[in-house]
Amino acid sequence: MTYLISSAVRDLAELKIEGTLPAADGVELGMASLGNARARINQALHEFALVGLRAGLSYTQMSAFTGIPEDDLPKQVEDYHRLMTT
Repeated sequence: MTYLISSAVRDLAELKIEGTLPAADGVELGMASLGNARARINQALHEFALVGLRAGLSYTQMSAFTGIPEDDLPKQVEDYHRLMTT
């Protein structure tokens, strides 16, 4: 998970560099960087949730930690787990 979070931070750091580019190029690269960072952060969140479930945490508790609605979190985590184990 450290790799996922470090990679997300690198993607976000690239946004500063992209601010020196022409607007269209900067926006395109910025959106790609944000998309990559978001994907890695979501992956880390879902992996933490799977560990949390094995450790005895409930979706209610994890929902409170993350701010993700309790109805959405189980589906997101189960979809991620299914994707990674297929």
